[in-house]
Amino acid sequence: MSFTEIATFDVVHGHLSWPWISFDPSGKRFAFASSKAAISTRLLDEGRVTEGPSFALPSDLGADVQAFAVGSDGSLLAVTGASLVITCDASGELARAKLETLAGAGFIGRALAFDRSGTRLWISAESEKETALLLVDARSLALLGAARSAAFPPPAMHELMLHPQDDAVLLLAACGEEGTFARVAGWAGGEVSAIATALDGGGIPAGFVGFSADGARVHLAEADELRTHAWPGLEELSSVELADDFVSSFAGTVLGDRIFIDGQDAETSEDQVMKFDRSAIVGSVLFDDVPSGMWAGRLGADAIVTVESKGDPARGRVIRVS
Repeated sequence: MSFTEIATFDVVHGHLSWPWISFDPSGKRFAFASSKAAISTRLLDEGRVTEGPSFALPSDLGADVQAFAVGSDGSLLAVTGASLVITCDASGELARAKLETLAGAGFIGRALAFDRSGTRLWISAESEKETALLLVDARSLALLGAARSAAFPPPAMHELMLHPQDDAVLLLAACGEEGTFARVAGWAGGEVSAIATALDGGGIPAGFVGFSADGARVHLAEADELRTHAWPGLEELSSVELADDFVSSFAGTVLGDRIFIDGQDAETSEDQVMKFDRSAIVGSVLFDDVPSGMWAGRLGADAIVTVESKGDPARGRVIRVS
């Protein structure tokens, strides 16, 4: 097992909450803030990381950017502030909509994700009383539907994960000591449908690792366990304790049939990685030459993106796993 750096970049994260990196639905492209006023993209193409389009952020967003997302072909960027959603192409702004118009008074945008077609955009928004998963047309921002549910315990950090095969999205909300909550919504050309899950009411604090290769399972990393849930109801299928003295960073990735958990030694704080086979039961610790930094996600079939936790700008890396 080896980890080889194939590209670097600098992330100007400033006021942004994690995640500082946004991946497109194909998993071959990612976006990051390259300055306080611009979002840049990179593409993994035939084993090489190349520069993609850059997008100027609307000046009136200022320090209000909550999240951003890039489409599969790299031509569209979506940004949400506390009260606005805006889509842009490389030449500038295409459309904007107020969150109160899309969801109602008091809603704040928290996360974004393009669907696999690139023509629609999922938005996670919340108010003091509700959470809403909105689906809008990517170019016009016309509302196509919404799935509403109970509010999360504040403060909640939202992440949207697109299912690799279904027209559906998984929202995970990390709510500190209150645990991790989930919402699942799907769209079949009509109304947006909420799908009840075993984690609607919360579970043990955990971070998203990835979907299994067939999309039938969702792997989540807790501090000391790898737990696997069924899609889409998120019923627990299995759990396995991590190695002694290994503490996860609540992050990892799935590369084909390999499941990786990022973490460190509890005593020395040295970076370590655990590797599991497709069963999500049999795993071992990788000690040598493992990548440092926070794991942001998978890129292509055999690479990951990491970002250093310190510094602004922070150094990002694309690392091939072989």
